Amino acid sequence: MSMCEEEIEVTEEERVDEEEQLKQEIEELESDLKRVMADFDNYRKRMVKEKKRIIQQASESLMKDLLEILDDLDRALDSDGDLSEDGVKMIHKKFKRKLEDHGLEGMDALGDEFDPMYHECVVSEEVDDEDKVDQVTEVLNKGYKMNSRVIRPAKVKVGKKKEEVN
Repeated sequence: MSMCEEEIEVTEEERVDEEEQLKQEIEELESDLKRVMADFDNYRKRMVKEKKRIIQQASESLMKDLLEILDDLDRALDSDGDLSEDGVKMIHKKFKRKLEDHGLEGMDALGDEFDPMYHECVVSEEVDDEDKVDQVTEVLNKGYKMNSRVIRPAKVKVGKKKEEVN
């Protein structure tokens, strides 16, 4: 055997060893990838379950608070049909306070410039005063935000410029 043939054999042998090492490395990487994918899938499932649990707890908390108001209304209705204005005002105040405790806040819109992010124009009316054009002239249904996000825009009447008749 000549020197060249030995070098070729050694090189061929080295190539086979290197190929085996690369195959083993690929298998390890595939195994690691599958493990990471499974871990991520399990993490995603845990997060979905946790989100549902948090939403359920928040809903239960809100319902417990609203049940207090329902109890007050039941007592008021059971009181021989004698609903005093003060009693109804008290229940309304308590109801409003409980909603505010859960992040609800009303939006005052009267006199504001019309903004479709906060207002829904239901009616427009002609106004004499130029300053009232595109302003909310009446609130028909109050708007609300929860945690600084509009959950119901205010239904409003908006002033428009008077059309001139020739």
